[in-house]
Amino acid sequence: MYSNLFIDKVNEIRDNYFNSIEERVADFKNMGKSRNRSLFIELSFCILTANTSAEMGIRTQRYINEGFIDYDLETLRSELRKIKYRFYNKRSEYIVNARFIIPDLKKLLRNRDRYYVREYLVENIKGVGYKEASHFLRNVGIFDFAILDKHIMKLLHNFGFFNDIKIKSGKDYKKYEEIFNSIAYDFGMEPGIFDLYLWKMATGKILK
Repeated sequence: MYSNLFIDKVNEIRDNYFNSIEERVADFKNMGKSRNRSLFIELSFCILTANTSAEMGIRTQRYINEGFIDYDLETLRSELRKIKYRFYNKRSEYIVNARFIIPDLKKLLRNRDRYYVREYLVENIKGVGYKEASHFLRNVGIFDFAILDKHIMKLLHNFGFFNDIKIKSGKDYKKYEEIFNSIAYDFGMEPGIFDLYLWKMATGKILK
């Protein structure tokens, strides 16, 4: 079903980086136990990483930190601009407008219907689509979903799993996610964890 090259590449990452990836998985699980404020800072990070690099998102998260909650809109916009974050106007608005969810984040994440949780995030938080919602849920220890960013899409396209690398709608996302999840389960992994292996394969990095 899968090419020998793809199987060999996944197994190579698993053999060489299993411990590093398991450490990151443990970090995600610990993040899921955090207070509401910390969870919102992580959600803000996931809003920031859309159409930008994970490194920039991490750098910005460390710089702003509690400011995602405490800064007024103008201050947040100014601080994002200061660190040379590209989408400082829109993303500052998205983050400030999302603050309504802070008191309910832990309660929301305890809901066992993971698909309901993701849909709630997508439908109620501007700037959060399926990729960003899936990314956030993975980063707080919920591994049910694929994070289909451009690196993953290109990698799986190159191996012949996807006929395109562009996702144009939520319907498209779910279609590609179904393929991704099937591959992940064939390798005995939850999708959000399998993503770490493929991201390492695609970029050479283990981030978040």
